[in-house]
Amino acid sequence: MKLRQTCTFLLALLVLVSLVFADEHATEETPPPTKKYVEFTLNGTYADTKVVSTFGTSSTKTLRGLFKKLDALKTDDEIAGVIFKIDGVSMGWATLQEIRTKLNEFQDAEKETIGYLESGGNAEYLLAATMDHIVLMPTGSLNLTGLRAEILFYKGLLDKLDIEADMLAMGKYKSGVEPYMRDGMSDAFRESMTALLDDLYAQLLNHLAESRDSITTENASDLINRGPFTAEEAKQEKLVDALQYYDELIAALKAASEDEAVQVVKTGFERKRKVPDMNSFAGLMQLFSMLNPPQRAQAAAENQIALIYASGPILPDIDSPFISMSAVTPKELKKAFEKARTDDTVQAVVFRIDSPGGSALASDLIWREVMLTQREKPVVVSMGDVAASGGYYIAMAAGTIVAHPSTLTGSIGVFGGKLNLKGLYNKAGLTKEIISHGQNATLYSDYGGFTPTERERVEKMMKTVYEDFVSKAATGRNKSFDEIDEIAQGRVWTGKKAKELGLVDEIGGLDTALSIAKKQAGFAEDDKVNLIVLPKQRPFFEQFLEQMIEDTDSSIRRDWGTQPLLQLTANHPVLSMLGTPSQHIITWLSLFGFEDGTQIVTILPYHILIR
Repeated sequence: MKLRQTCTFLLALLVLVSLVFADEHATEETPPPTKKYVEFTLNGTYADTKVVSTFGTSSTKTLRGLFKKLDALKTDDEIAGVIFKIDGVSMGWATLQEIRTKLNEFQDAEKETIGYLESGGNAEYLLAATMDHIVLMPTGSLNLTGLRAEILFYKGLLDKLDIEADMLAMGKYKSGVEPYMRDGMSDAFRESMTALLDDLYAQLLNHLAESRDSITTENASDLINRGPFTAEEAKQEKLVDALQYYDELIAALKAASEDEAVQVVKTGFERKRKVPDMNSFAGLMQLFSMLNPPQRAQAAAENQIALIYASGPILPDIDSPFISMSAVTPKELKKAFEKARTDDTVQAVVFRIDSPGGSALASDLIWREVMLTQREKPVVVSMGDVAASGGYYIAMAAGTIVAHPSTLTGSIGVFGGKLNLKGLYNKAGLTKEIISHGQNATLYSDYGGFTPTERERVEKMMKTVYEDFVSKAATGRNKSFDEIDEIAQGRVWTGKKAKELGLVDEIGGLDTALSIAKKQAGFAEDDKVNLIVLPKQRPFFEQFLEQMIEDTDSSIRRDWGTQPLLQLTANHPVLSMLGTPSQHIITWLSLFGFEDGTQIVTILPYHILIR
C-alpha cells in the first residue's frame, strides 16, 4: 500500500515538474511581438504621366503610382508606422497639396508617421508637417524663407543680337509678350503677379498653421520672416520634434518599445532593372524587350471611367516619336476622346489637365473633342499645377471643373507675333532680297517687322480668337460674355479665387474628380469602377513603325520644314540637362519656328514651383 502511494506521489510530482519546465521552455521560445516600420522615400518630381521618348518609357515617377504605394502602406495591417525620408522635392503647388491630402489619410488609418529631414525648404517641410513627428538631422537646416517670383526678360539680349520681337497681345494682363519687348514688368503684370503671390503666401501660412499645434496663422508669418533656421533654432521654435541622425532615430524607436521587437524595412515597390550586356546577342534582345515591352492583355470590363491625360504644352500635331518631352497634341487627344465617346462600357470621362497652354488652333481642336464628348457623357476636368490660357481653353467645355486651391488657371487671353531677324542676319553678313506680290505677302517673313496693313490683319485675327475664347468660356460657365470678359483679360487666378469667380466648380484633386464622375455616371458609392487610361502610352517601336507607314502613305508633309529642328532640339543632351527651361525653349521653337505662319498662342509665360 505504501509503495503504491509512494509511486503515485512520485508520478504526480514528475508530471508537475514536467509541466513547469514545459511552461518555462515555451515562454523562452515565444518571440516578442514585432512592431514593423516601413522606410519610404519622397523626393524629386511626381508627374501625371511617364514620358515615352526615343529610348522607351522614362523612369518618371507618377502621382498615381505614388498614391497606389501609399494606399498599400495605409491598408497593410502588419505595418505600425511609416518613416518618410523627404529630400530634394521639386513640384508645383497643386501637386504638393494633392500629396499632403493623401498623407493626411494615414491619421485616419491610425498609422504612426514620421518625417525625417536632413535639411528642408518650404516643400519638404510642408510634406513633413502632415506627420505625427518631424525629425531633423542635428547639422541640418530648415529653410522656411517665404515665396518669391522671378521673371526673366530677354529684350536686352535680343537688342544685342539685333533681333526685334514684333508681338501683340489681347487682354490687359496677357503678359506673354513682355519678356521679349520690355526690360521689366508693366504695372498690369506686376499687379497680377503680386495678387497671385499674395494668395499663394496665404495658403502657405494656412498649411503651416493647420499642420502644427505650435503654429498659428498669426505667428506663421513671423516665423517665416525669421527663417531660415538652424537645427537647434527649429527645435526651439517647435517646428521639429527631435534632432537625430537617422541611426539615432531607429535606436530611439527600438528603445521606446521594450516589449516589442522593432523592425525597419524598406519598401519592396522599387525593382531595379539589370543593365543588359550589350556584347551578347541575348543582351541586345533584352534591350529590344525593354524598349518594346509586351502589352498586358486586358479583359473587357464594364462600368468604366476613362481617365484622359493632357500634360505639357499644347502644340500642333507633331508626327514624330522622337520628341522627348511631354506635349499635348490634337491628334492624340482626338483619338482618346473618340475612344471614350464610342465605347459603350465607358460611362464618364475625367480629363486631367496640367498644361500652360500653347497653340490657339490646337487648343480649339481639343476643345471641340471635349465639347462633343460632354454632349454624350459626363466630362469632369481635374486641374493639376497649371491649367491656364490654352490649358483653360481645353477645360471649359466640360460639365464640371475641379481645381486645387493653388492651381494656376484662367489667363483667358491671346498673344502672338514674330521675331524680326533682319538685324541678326546683317550682323552675320547675310542679306535677303524679297520680291513679293500682294500687300501682305511679307506677313510671315522673318526679314522685317509688320507693315501697317499686316499689323492691322494680325490684330484683327487675334481679336477674333480672343472674342471666341471669351464666348466659349461664357457658354461653358453659363455666364454672359461681359461677365467673363471682366475676369478674362489674360489674368491668371489661383484655383481658390477661380472658384469664387465661377471659373471652376469644386476644390479638390484627382480623387475628387473621379468621385464626381462616378456619381454623375449613375454609380453607387460602393460600386466597383474600372479606370481606362488614355491616351495609351505606346512603346517606341510601335510609334516608329506607325510613323513610317504614315510617311509612306503621305507624299506631302505640311510640317516638314520644322520637323528636323524639333527632333534635334528636343533630344539635344544640353537641353535635356536644363530641364524645365529647355521645355520652354522647345515650346517656343515649336510655336514660332514655322516658316509659313505667325502663330497666335494662348500660353502662360511662366511656371511656379515650390522650393
